[in-house]
Amino acid sequence: MSLRLTARGLSLGHPGHPVLDGVDLDVSPGEVLTVVGASGGGKSTLLRALAGLLRPTGGELLAGGEPLRGPGAERALVFQDDGLLPWRSVRRNVELPLAVRRVPRAERRAPAAEWIRRVGLDGLAERLPRELSGGQRQRVQLARALVGAPRAVLMDEPFGALDAQTRGAMQQLLLTVWEQQRCTVVFVTHDVDEALLLGDRVAVLGGGTLAAVHEVPHARDAARRDDPAVLRLREAVLGGL
Repeated sequence: MSLRLTARGLSLGHPGHPVLDGVDLDVSPGEVLTVVGASGGGKSTLLRALAGLLRPTGGELLAGGEPLRGPGAERALVFQDDGLLPWRSVRRNVELPLAVRRVPRAERRAPAAEWIRRVGLDGLAERLPRELSGGQRQRVQLARALVGAPRAVLMDEPFGALDAQTRGAMQQLLLTVWEQQRCTVVFVTHDVDEALLLGDRVAVLGGGTLAAVHEVPHARDAARRDDPAVLRLREAVLGGL
């Protein structure tokens, strides 16, 4: 089951010097919410709070209607830097969340192998990260995030360092996986076009708060990216950054 994430009057940063203040946001179960904003505007700060890595200085943050008090297996975090352990093979990197949860070694193999297959890395399970391309490493990170069946996936500019072709392939892979899993996704990006392609809604951070949340017309329909309604929204989002 996917996870609802809720912020009410949320403040993040240092007491008296918030990065974000007074944020009210409700992310529906199974929704893809993209988050955009100027550099230093609090996008990664918000994501770290949703991951349980940053304690609010005010307001409240809920996961599934319960206070969010720290990291949890129901929420997986994906970074721009793949963060793979260089001494572990693809398979052992993907298995890592299961190992942390003390899943017996024999029971880790099947789900790890299935996710390696699903992200298109068949035949590469025993390779080390240094033997992979940037796109392949991001595929490993995605498999590692999903192998534990999280209810929400929090993604911090995961494709920002990739070339355009690889980035497009990873966007399509993410959408394919989301169609199958229907977990909640919060996706931070500096690229407005990426935000409008992937999201059901796009949240715009600005001025130290949540400036706007827009419904995305024709969500995830690449063939309609030049639709007038999408172009108008693009201009509105760009104007709010």
